[in-house]
Amino acid sequence: MVCYKLGGKYECSTLNLNNIGTLLHQLLKENFISEIEANAAGIVEMHYDFFLTNIKNLTEIKMYDLTEYEGLTMSDVKKGKPKKRPYRDESTLTNDQKAILEALKQTGNPALIESFWKDNGEKKFYKKRSGQFWKYLCTLPINLERYQIFNELNKRTATLMTEDNCFVYACIQAGVNEETIDHMREVIRVRDFPQSKVQEISDATGIAFNVTIGYFNDSRHNEIKRYIPKECETVRTIDLLLVEDNYMLNERLPMTTYFVRNYKEILKACGGMNIEKLMKIYTKREDKYVVRMDRTTPLWDVMKTLWECKYFEPISYGELFTYTTDLYKQNLAPFKDLTYAPKYCVQLKKKAESKEVNKAKCKFIPEHVFFADFECSTDGVHKAFNICYDGEDGSVSESIWGQNCATEFLERLPDKSLIYFHNLSYDINFILRHMTEVKGTPIIKGSRTMQITGLYKGRAIIIKDSYSVINKKLKLFPAMFNLQTGPKEVFPYNYYSSTLLANDNRTGVISEACKFIQDADTFMKNIDSIK
Repeated sequence: MVCYKLGGKYECSTLNLNNIGTLLHQLLKENFISEIEANAAGIVEMHYDFFLTNIKNLTEIKMYDLTEYEGLTMSDVKKGKPKKRPYRDESTLTNDQKAILEALKQTGNPALIESFWKDNGEKKFYKKRSGQFWKYLCTLPINLERYQIFNELNKRTATLMTEDNCFVYACIQAGVNEETIDHMREVIRVRDFPQSKVQEISDATGIAFNVTIGYFNDSRHNEIKRYIPKECETVRTIDLLLVEDNYMLNERLPMTTYFVRNYKEILKACGGMNIEKLMKIYTKREDKYVVRMDRTTPLWDVMKTLWECKYFEPISYGELFTYTTDLYKQNLAPFKDLTYAPKYCVQLKKKAESKEVNKAKCKFIPEHVFFADFECSTDGVHKAFNICYDGEDGSVSESIWGQNCATEFLERLPDKSLIYFHNLSYDINFILRHMTEVKGTPIIKGSRTMQITGLYKGRAIIIKDSYSVINKKLKLFPAMFNLQTGPKEVFPYNYYSSTLLANDNRTGVISEACKFIQDADTFMKNIDSIK
């Protein structure tokens, strides 16, 4: 669920497979994610929207995974106290367990249901373990850049955070050669990737990975996953730590957890000592701090202590985007010659026939041309309540009313239809969400949508913007083309409010409409001119 504060008012929207493409496209359009990352999501071309474009009074936005927040309400969000629940997946239960759970649900006793999950499933269901960038700054003045953790956010550190996935970054720190690193980048391609990719990389490179998975806010103990090459000999082993979806090179650090826990007191007493020596303080005897230069501490112990002492400060995406416009860049080494590594080369897959058919389906000559326009309520969230459309030859002239007017319009369109809207950037918001699929690349210039091609239940559709051809308002058309038509916008836009439409009131009342206009005489003349 996406919760946002717009103009001082909280709103919310739920993301699912039918509209996640909307968000992906918008994030790509606004440079919040890279094209590589968007394409890898696989569903970026399902739907498009322009919700976040140039919204100046959007003051707050938060996202909640509804698999973690059961019964989340807007009131919880406003109070800032949404409660998480363990991730539970009923599909992994046996048939007997499902039957027992269903019976417990019928009792309506939450304590019994909680007890069931504790006994049967809680230890089995974990969130996916993936690799992303470390989402915190370390406020303790120690250098952890080797682990892609930084003390401040600036152009240099933002670049180091975003130019390579954390898994690749850790392997670079481990001294993996550039040729192998390039292959890893090709396999991973995006910042957030599943653990199955680690086995794929291990099989291809001959590198074994021991991944220790750490949990900050969990009663579970750390666990170790081992990935050993299945088809070749192991050439080397790399130890990694995965915590908070971030891979790091797992090694011992030249410091102590005592230093982390007592940093402020140590600094007051030993402020003149260099930081490297302060980091080796491990105890206090007779009011004196004791230093041992051979002291080292596992990375996980350091990380957990920093977390417990609240030395990690969250990084907001907005802050990061101040310095970089891409969350991931395919950072390949420059070509120096044409030699290549045969073991990393694969044969290209043959294109699926269905894709070719779909591609041909969207390259068509329109057989039907329509001109359409939505009418919408403008109080609060704009909602379409009517669409009027005419055929090119005048044989079709229809008006569809109701909250489902967009889908009814799509249902009536024949295959291979071309529809013109004047100012498509506005009207597209009401129709595109209902289309089955968007094909190809929409033609967008700045904030103006000029053309989109797609499918609706197997029927090919092209939607174009006539404003791109004639960049004048519709109300100027009669004078420009000497048309014998009545004036546009006879009824005021704000007459049809959401309250009025809720009662399915389609017929405008002239006396009521007069309350929404300034020049009543002209309004009445325009009404009288309608034949």
